[in-house]
Amino acid sequence: MEIDQHPYADLLRKEMMPNIWCSSCRIGRIKNTFIEAIQQLGYDPDKCVVVSGIGCSSRIAGYLNLDSIHATHGRAIPTALGVKLANPELKVSVMGGDGDILGIGGNHFLALARHGHDINVFCMNNFGYSMTGFQHGPTTPLGARTITTSSGNPYAPINPVSVALAAGYTFVARSTSAHPYHLIDCIISAMKNRGPSFIEILIPCMLYERRNKIKSLEALFLEKAKIKETLSEEDINQSDFMKEISLGIFRDAPVRERPHLSLVKSGKRKAARQYDVNFKPRASGIEYMQIRMEGTGGQGIVQGGKTLIHAAMNMDPKLHSTLIKRYGPEMKGGSCLTDVLLSSQPIDYPFVDVPDLLLMMSDIVAKERGDKVIVNNDGTIVVDESMVNLRLLANLPKTVKVFKIPATQIARENFRVVVANNVLLGFVCKVTSVIDKDCLKAAILKSAPPGTEEMNLAAFESGYKFGSS
Repeated sequence: MEIDQHPYADLLRKEMMPNIWCSSCRIGRIKNTFIEAIQQLGYDPDKCVVVSGIGCSSRIAGYLNLDSIHATHGRAIPTALGVKLANPELKVSVMGGDGDILGIGGNHFLALARHGHDINVFCMNNFGYSMTGFQHGPTTPLGARTITTSSGNPYAPINPVSVALAAGYTFVARSTSAHPYHLIDCIISAMKNRGPSFIEILIPCMLYERRNKIKSLEALFLEKAKIKETLSEEDINQSDFMKEISLGIFRDAPVRERPHLSLVKSGKRKAARQYDVNFKPRASGIEYMQIRMEGTGGQGIVQGGKTLIHAAMNMDPKLHSTLIKRYGPEMKGGSCLTDVLLSSQPIDYPFVDVPDLLLMMSDIVAKERGDKVIVNNDGTIVVDESMVNLRLLANLPKTVKVFKIPATQIARENFRVVVANNVLLGFVCKVTSVIDKDCLKAAILKSAPPGTEEMNLAAFESGYKFGSS
């Protein structure tokens, strides 16, 4: 029967040919075994994704006619994780070299196993960084010569299989480019396995062979490799491939159930009480309003600004709003302010120049300005008198409205100091009537950490009650 085209043609980007690999390189064979595995599994090519990093073997992604990403050096695994999280139905595979996956990307390699996502990692191990002339890498054998270890590598190599097993990969295998049918079986098994899978694929590199006067690593693989049905601890810990190379599947297990740490106190958690606040949206009547909340890092200044934004949108979904937060590098304990703009029209400039409503939980920002308090001449200030030196307000225009509440003192004596911002917001809600009460309470519920809803609402109500007295 006449053959019209190569059987792998549909899964190759022919316009990218010829490839960049050396004539004696076996990376192309790995590419073909991957295609063969995809075809045997009957996977839809539109559901298969390949992600690679940087290096000779990472160029595979460019030659496969599949959705692929050629990522940055060492970042193939986190990039693949992003693809998988975006669309869990995709069959995602990472293809790269020992330097990319186990060297610069080593921490990502460990993290993938710990997180347990269903991603296949195919690591082509040629014992060094080949693309840049062959420097020593994490798997370079002890004593091997490279351009960075001309007298012989003084460092013990890592064992990829051993590391993968210890990290928790649910499928771990080893094969070589000299055993394509065995490699196809390993790839098929890895892609069927649920969870993070890893295959170490030994491949030759002519640069390594020349520097170490080895005639043919391919021949060495054929001579020393033994395909085994069952593998022992001794097979896992092999370090001298000049004697024997054990090939096969070291682990093929389903996704493990995550054990509970013995250091964590066990016990049934009470079901969290469900809180719900109903509110009715309405036209706010706000044309343009500048709000600033300022204080010290750790007082919930940014959280307070977010609560105001959510509350305003609860009240009037047609409002336009922006939030800008500013704080120093020290954050906790340093000056902090949050600017909120509410407008009936689209907002071009998101910064507050002169606030119409100023909420002061600390005087640190004013002191940094030389004891200057910035507010609109017809504006309103709500001040936490337990934290602010009131003498700073002495020279304000008489047209500025000033409301005072010991918010931090109330929170410390009745709740916890961290909810002082909601005490203040309850007071603001009562004395200014800018935002409806139920809209603010619903916004507080949305931002409150689980289990703290009751305390945060009680803090808000205490501030609201203080404003009524």
